[in-house]
Amino acid sequence: MKLNNKLSIIANSTALYILSYLFVFIFHQAFTVVAALLFNYQLKINYTEISFMVYKYAWSFDSVKIIYSAGPIFCLLLSIFMIVVAIKFREFDGLFKMFFQWGFVHSINLVLGSAVAGALLGDGFGHVLIWMYIPDTGKLIVTLAGLFGLAAIGFTITKLFLLSANSYYNKLETADRPAFLISQLLLPYVIGTIIIIAIRLPLTDYEFLRILTPIILILPAFLNSSIYPVFFFDENPKTIKASSSLIAAAIILVVVYRVGLNFPIKF
Repeated sequence: MKLNNKLSIIANSTALYILSYLFVFIFHQAFTVVAALLFNYQLKINYTEISFMVYKYAWSFDSVKIIYSAGPIFCLLLSIFMIVVAIKFREFDGLFKMFFQWGFVHSINLVLGSAVAGALLGDGFGHVLIWMYIPDTGKLIVTLAGLFGLAAIGFTITKLFLLSANSYYNKLETADRPAFLISQLLLPYVIGTIIIIAIRLPLTDYEFLRILTPIILILPAFLNSSIYPVFFFDENPKTIKASSSLIAAAIILVVVYRVGLNFPIKF
């Protein structure tokens, strides 16, 4: 694979990784805010976190359970939508279908990754586990189940990741898959994660861990990719180039997100 082709694939996939993350994360936060407002809790939101201006005695099991579960539950429903769309358009050779694949990764990560980070750190979704009086052994089980779930999903959707090569190639040989997956998955994850961390600083340990956990889902694709035969796509001539519109959209959304929410909003 030529270097300029690799760079184009990396740029496109990174842009879609960031766009899909911000889309999923903003809705995750929005549903958390709505859940808090149902209990008439005052809160303050900015680009990186939601702060609840509530006295400790004002919390109840119902409010903790609903508020800290609202985002992950919405993301679970969103993940179903994302994977259904991604599967439906898996034969489509447009670049934007990767938005839904990355969207599924981010949304299911905000379910299982939240469980892992919450069980380990006792923050975010971890408050639900604490109020349920789950012992340390139970939290360990939740952590292992979350990690296993992410890895299992990664193995399951490997073929979907490989089929995304039809946006760039007429066929995908077994020997070419590691290089393609590095350009389409691994490096966009690394670059996208660095950018996301940079625009969301300062981060709590809980949020930092949630941003990192998609790697558990991505790595199995490298282990599982060799079991599939050669993929033959349509014979129409393909050109590999970076999409300036996707890159511009990612840059604009990052700026709008970071600047627009730089000043706290109170409810």
